[in-house]
Amino acid sequence: MRIVKIALTAALTLLLVASCKEPKYVSKQEYDALVKEYEELQAGSKAIREQHAEQAAAVDRILQQLSQISGSTVTLRTDVEQGTAEMTQVEQIESGLVNIKAQMDELEALSKNNKQLKGVVASLKKVIAEKEAEIEQLKEEIRRKDETITAQHATIEEQSGTIESQNATIAGQQENLRALLAEQAQMLFQAGVDFENLGDEAPEVSLKKNKQKMANFQDNMYQKAIVYYKQAQAAGYPEAAFRISQVEEKLAH
Repeated sequence: MRIVKIALTAALTLLLVASCKEPKYVSKQEYDALVKEYEELQAGSKAIREQHAEQAAAVDRILQQLSQISGSTVTLRTDVEQGTAEMTQVEQIESGLVNIKAQMDELEALSKNNKQLKGVVASLKKVIAEKEAEIEQLKEEIRRKDETITAQHATIEEQSGTIESQNATIAGQQENLRALLAEQAQMLFQAGVDFENLGDEAPEVSLKKNKQKMANFQDNMYQKAIVYYKQAQAAGYPEAAFRISQVEEKLAH
């Protein structure tokens, strides 16, 4: 967004200088080219924000599915202890893990240029690997239904520690997700600030025709700022409400 601001400020300054020297020959083509450049840069910024939102949503889906699998695993472990577990329960859990791993491949492809997301992906892979190892252990126990209740209790105690560790890991990933969402809200708010600043910094011009163009440009920047402030407000950013009312006052003048 800083690049957008610099490009627009430089282009507007050049246009202003040209307007002052030759007021009768202000090129609409130059103005249209400036608007086109601004729209292209804005589209790139929007694509980044959308990608971050897509990444956060993908992580959230995976965490929810891992939580469901953890619940199914707890049930399976109880059934193993009681000697009532069946292989169909294992197959359902393994199917869920296969589905999660497919989603992980897509998420990993999205994390190439995102260091924080790479860390999240690595942690999730570790959780999945631990879960797969645990399921293999439970499968073995199902095949050994003739073991004594004492041996089964010892195994359950050992696996309970593993589940606690996994739940702690999942809780950490949920915190990372909240951090990603907070970062998204911050980005939306900053976009609003950038647009508001562009409106504030619109240069003064002397010709009536140019004044109208600058007034329209300034109003457009303020309206864009309100759009992003409202999105930041919806994402839970506390300062957005004040900035919305501030920009609305500027539009009213």
